[in-house]
Amino acid sequence: MNKKLLILVILVSNLFAQGNNQNLNFIFANNGYGFGYEYEKNVRSNLSIGVDLRLYDVRNDEYPIYDPFYNQFQVAGEKDILLFPLLFRTNYYLFDGKIANNFRPYLLFSVGPLIGVDADENISSFKKKWSSTNSQTSLAGSFGFGVNFTSPTMSNTISLGLGYDHFQFVEPFHGKKDFGGGFIYLKYQINRE
Repeated sequence: MNKKLLILVILVSNLFAQGNNQNLNFIFANNGYGFGYEYEKNVRSNLSIGVDLRLYDVRNDEYPIYDPFYNQFQVAGEKDILLFPLLFRTNYYLFDGKIANNFRPYLLFSVGPLIGVDADENISSFKKKWSSTNSQTSLAGSFGFGVNFTSPTMSNTISLGLGYDHFQFVEPFHGKKDFGGGFIYLKYQINRE
């Protein structure tokens, strides 16, 4: 089901790609890290809408411990939790027409479904671990602030931003229901038509 959703998002974004942007996001959150694909359509000069598909690897409770018997470090508290938010996004560009186009600050708001997948950490086989998973869905939201930087010699744009995710489930994964929190992202535009 998750593969079909990803393929659908990519196909739809490619069908309507004229005059639009496609971006790759690299995200560092207080619960882990992730990456994403973003499709953005400019509605007006100061407003864009789009879809933001992300993948988070939750790592906030892990820490290395030293094992003197084997003379190596091991990871304690390891959890195999993946989060897949599919967020419908709106960017509002501040100061449109008042400052140069190569520096564009914006506010972002997004909402959409969130899929959480928890694999069994006690199984060592990768295939068996991810074939027997516990998953659930929830509603997610996000808001933040970012800045687009465009070089006059390049057609691509790089963005930096800060935000806050609201990722909360009804049933806990390893005793925790809330996986939201602050995040920092770096966005790279892969095409502009």
